Amino acid sequence: MENGLSPSSELAAQAVEVCLCFHTRKASRAITQVFDHILAPTGLKATQLSLLMVVSAREPLRIGDLADALVSDSTTVSRTIKPLIKAGLIQDSTDSQDRRIKRISLSSSGHAALERALPLWQDAQSHIAKQLGGSTVQTLLPALESAAKLGSTDERKL
Repeated sequence: MENGLSPSSELAAQAVEVCLCFHTRKASRAITQVFDHILAPTGLKATQLSLLMVVSAREPLRIGDLADALVSDSTTVSRTIKPLIKAGLIQDSTDSQDRRIKRISLSSSGHAALERALPLWQDAQSHIAKQLGGSTVQTLLPALESAAKLGSTDERKL
């Protein structure tokens, strides 16, 4: 303890330097802040816009399928879409084959909101890509996609 830190504090200090979880979450928060700032005129948060984009690309879809696409759980996704349903941007309907299954899609207001937000999304995307550099983005996107697939496996088996 020559530097005044306990052994566990020293290990924690070393671990935080290389911790993938810490650095990924830190970068995610920073990128989200940029998107939220640029998207502010739309009234949408980056997380909400991402959700609208996925729903639009795959509609109609079940909450479970949306959760899988977001590498999240159905309960969290249900809670996240409630304000979007309340705002009239997402609509849910009962499946014609199985009335127990609900499917969601964008409403006409949701499609309009997405159309208004996408140019600002492009601005945010371009701003971040310019800051990071094109080669970093070309490396980062596939790496993040690979990392996201870790959530698709049953990590409880580890």
